[in-house]
Amino acid sequence: MFESMLLLITLLACAYVWQNALRARELARALCHDLCVRANVQLLDQTVALQRLKLMRGPPGLIALRRDYRFDFSVDGRDRHRGTLSLLDGRVQSHSLPIVDHSIEAASGNVVRFPGPSLDRH
Repeated sequence: MFESMLLLITLLACAYVWQNALRARELARALCHDLCVRANVQLLDQTVALQRLKLMRGPPGLIALRRDYRFDFSVDGRDRHRGTLSLLDGRVQSHSLPIVDHSIEAASGNVVRFPGPSLDRH
């Protein structure tokens, strides 16, 4: 009797941990999408991945779970940059989007022009 109850409690605890992790990942995906919309960039491939998981003290002094996520975004569809998001007990603790130079001309494509004498013949 005791072994069957212990097995049932263990299975329920595992199901709770799994469901909590899925809920936290979905929240992080939605928050990363909102960050990208506000920054006028595109979230790539739904690339929200858990990077680090650790225990920390929350605001009321209780132990809470901190989840650090990373995600990829693009400014013009051809580049790829990495951002980060940290959640402490389901609340945003910090986020980071690198500063991207929007002044690069899109018409130049992948060609990099070097200063110097022109090789064009007339």
